[in-house]
Amino acid sequence: MARMLNLVRVAVSLLLTVPLTSCLTMAAYQRASEERTFDRFREPDPSDQAWLRVEGFPLSGVLQMTARRTRVLPAGMGFGPEETLTCEGKPIRLIPDTPRNRWLLTEQMAWGLKDEGAWRSGPVAEWRWPESTALIREAVCGAVGAFRFDGVPDGRYFVMAKISPPAYAVIDPDEDFDIVLKPITVVGGPARSPVNIALSDDDWLSPVVRQR
Repeated sequence: MARMLNLVRVAVSLLLTVPLTSCLTMAAYQRASEERTFDRFREPDPSDQAWLRVEGFPLSGVLQMTARRTRVLPAGMGFGPEETLTCEGKPIRLIPDTPRNRWLLTEQMAWGLKDEGAWRSGPVAEWRWPESTALIREAVCGAVGAFRFDGVPDGRYFVMAKISPPAYAVIDPDEDFDIVLKPITVVGGPARSPVNIALSDDDWLSPVVRQR
């Protein structure tokens, strides 16, 4: 009987130990993978700087966000009036689409990179770039969201801009802006056309939903 109890104890011990060891091994593997990724992207590589050495041309356009999602209205829930939100008088960035910048956006700033764009508000509206802005471009939007960057080579980029929050939003005095992020492709060289960036939360196929 005593021998049987000892065998049971050994079996239970093994059952408890193996899953725990497995979990620890997976956690260690994940941590090591994250450390390797961090080491890989710790410093800019040639692809992050190449666009600054290639001949570029002016890039102009307009950025606007159309908002009319379901919200609380005096008569209940429903669609509110359509609003056009712009970056007028607010900063805008042009970020080269490189593996490292994707890592900075997703891992350091927790952005989701979606073709239709992304829209943040309130306490999650984090504008600070996690490092020096020497490898990206910054400007200030003009009337109705017009923008311009000089010396931009053809290629893929992310446009990040502060915009006015919608009228229905509860505004924090310290955070009187939202942020949008949109991937774009720039082509045409010196003969390129303006890039008009139109985001909408009323697109039934791929709406840009305001993250709170």
